Amino acid sequence: MQEPARLYTKPLQSSRSGILYHTFPYPTKISAESIAVSIACSTRPGDTVLDAFAGSGSTGMAALLCQHPTEQMLRLAQRLGVEPQWGARNAVLYEIGTYASFATRTLLNHLPAVEFRAAADAFLQAATKLAETAYETPDDAGQPGVLRYAIWSEILRCPACGRELSYFDHAMSRDPAAFHKRILCPHCRRVHRVEDLPFVTEPHWDPLLRREIVRKKRVPAWIYGSTGGRNWDRRATGADLEAVQTFCANAPLTDAPKEIQWGELHRGGYHFGITHLHHFYTDRNYMVMSRLWALAGQFPERQADALKLLLLSYNATHCTLMTRVVAKKNARDFALTGAQSGVLYISKAPVEKNILWGLRRKARSFEKAYGLLEGCTGTVTVHNHSSARMAEGDGSIDFAFTDPPFGDFIPYAEVNQINELWLDRVTDRTGEVIISESQHKDLTTYQQMLTQVFGEVYRVLKPQRCACVVFHAAKAAVWRAFKGAVDGAGFHIVQTNILDKTQSSFKQTVSEGSVQGDPLFLLQKGGEAPQRPVSDQAVLRRLMEENAENPAFDRRRCYSTYVYTCLELGAAISMDAKQVYDFYQSQRGSLS
Repeated sequence: MQEPARLYTKPLQSSRSGILYHTFPYPTKISAESIAVSIACSTRPGDTVLDAFAGSGSTGMAALLCQHPTEQMLRLAQRLGVEPQWGARNAVLYEIGTYASFATRTLLNHLPAVEFRAAADAFLQAATKLAETAYETPDDAGQPGVLRYAIWSEILRCPACGRELSYFDHAMSRDPAAFHKRILCPHCRRVHRVEDLPFVTEPHWDPLLRREIVRKKRVPAWIYGSTGGRNWDRRATGADLEAVQTFCANAPLTDAPKEIQWGELHRGGYHFGITHLHHFYTDRNYMVMSRLWALAGQFPERQADALKLLLLSYNATHCTLMTRVVAKKNARDFALTGAQSGVLYISKAPVEKNILWGLRRKARSFEKAYGLLEGCTGTVTVHNHSSARMAEGDGSIDFAFTDPPFGDFIPYAEVNQINELWLDRVTDRTGEVIISESQHKDLTTYQQMLTQVFGEVYRVLKPQRCACVVFHAAKAAVWRAFKGAVDGAGFHIVQTNILDKTQSSFKQTVSEGSVQGDPLFLLQKGGEAPQRPVSDQAVLRRLMEENAENPAFDRRRCYSTYVYTCLELGAAISMDAKQVYDFYQSQRGSLS
C-alpha cells in the first residue's frame, strides 16, 4: 500500500514536537513549480490530482510540470532532500469563477510557444497602428513624445471658501515624494484635513449609456513619457486634457454598456458615479481596451483566447483607475504600482498607463509559460461550476491540493467582474462559497457550503489518501467553521504548518488584525483523529515560551502558529487575531 502523503519540506527542530516542517517556497499566491514538487512527492506518475477551488489553475499546471521538471523544481527537491517520482500526472479542476476558469483553459490548451509568440507579435504590431495615436504627447521640450503613464488628480472643494483645489498640487509633493493629510487652501489660507474636503463633480455625456451622468472631476496632473529612448516627466497642462477629449471624440464607441454588480466592496466615496465597467477607466484607456479586445477576436480561436487572456491579465491591475502611485521613504518621485489586490480601491490620484507598453512586457511571461508546458502529455479537466457536485466517481482521485475562499476575506466574484464583463459572462454567485451580506450568506451558510465541498473531496479520494488545504482567517469563528467543515466531511488533520508568501494581499498587509503566513493542513481520509484535549490558552502560552528568543516569531506569525497548533492538537480556537496580538504584546517582555 502506498504511504500516506506528506508535506515534503525542510525539517526544523522544535522543542514542542521534535520536528516541524517548514513548507516549500511559495513566491506568489500560487507557485505552480512549488506545488509540482509536493505533487510529485505525494503521488505517482499517472495519478490524478484534484483542486476543488482551482483559481487560475496553478494546480493543473503543477500536475503537468511533474513530467518535465524545471531547474527550479530540481533545485527545490534537492534542497529539501527528497526524490520525487517525476512523470506525467493528470488533474481535475473545479472553479466557479468565469475568468479564472477561462484563464486555466487558455493557459493549458497546449498552444505552442512559437505560435503564441507569432500571434502576439502580429497582435502588438496591429495594436500599435490601431492605438498609438492615443498616447502621443509633447515631451518636456515640446517635441513629439509617447506617454508612458499619467497621474490624474481629483479636484476637491475648500469647505471654507468653496474654491476648487487639485489633490495632486496641494496634498502631494515630489522630491521627496509624499502624501499629506492636511491641505492649506491658497485662497483663504485655511488648513483642512484632506478627508474633510468634498470632491468636486462634473456633468459628463456618457456615449455608452447615451445620457448625461455626474462623475468625479479629475484632470491630468503629471505626465511621464519617452522620446527616442529618453524618459522624461513634466507637469500636465490644459492641452493634455484637450488631447484626450479630442481622441475620444474622434473614436466613437459602439460597445454595449456592462453594469457592475456591487456587493461588499462598494464605497460611496471613491466609487461615486461608477455604475458600469467603462467608468473604471479613463475615457482614453477604455477606448484603447475596447479596440484591442475587438482586434484579439479577429485571430483564430485558440490564439484569440490567448491574446484575450494576455489583455485580461494586464487589465484589472494596470489598465483601470485602480492603478496608483505610492511614496517610498526618501524617494525623489512617486513609485508606480498596480491595483491593490482583493479590493476595488481607486485613489485620489489614479494612474493612466500606456496599455501598449505594458502588454509587450507581459507577452514575454506568457510565452515562457506556454514553453514550459510543451511536451507535457498529462490531461487537465476544467469544470466551470461549483465543486459541491463533482462528476468524478467514488475513490477516483489520488491526491487533492486546494485553496478555498477564506470566509469573507475576498469577494472574488465581485473583484473579478472587471475582467469577466469583457468576457460577457460573470460568475454565478449563487454557488460562491463565501460569507457575504449582499448574498445573504452568513457563517453558518458558509460552513455548510464548505462542508459540502469537502464532503465531495472526501468521496472522490481513494482510501487513505490525503488532501492538502491552505486556509487563512483572522477570526476565531471562521476557523471554527473551517474545522467544522473538515470534521463534517469525515477528514482528520494529520499535519500542519505555515505557508509563507512573499507577496501578501492588501488586507494581509494593512489590517490591524491581519495575519502573516497561511496555515497549511494535510487532511487524511480514513483512520481516526488523535484526541489530545488541551486549552487554546495553554497552547498560546506554550508557543510564547518556546519562541521567546526567536526574532522570526513576530506577532502576526504568532496567530497562524497558534491556529495550526490548536487544530493539530484538537484544541478549540476561541481567540481572534487581535486578541492573540494583545496577549503577545502583554507577555512578550516577561517571557524574553
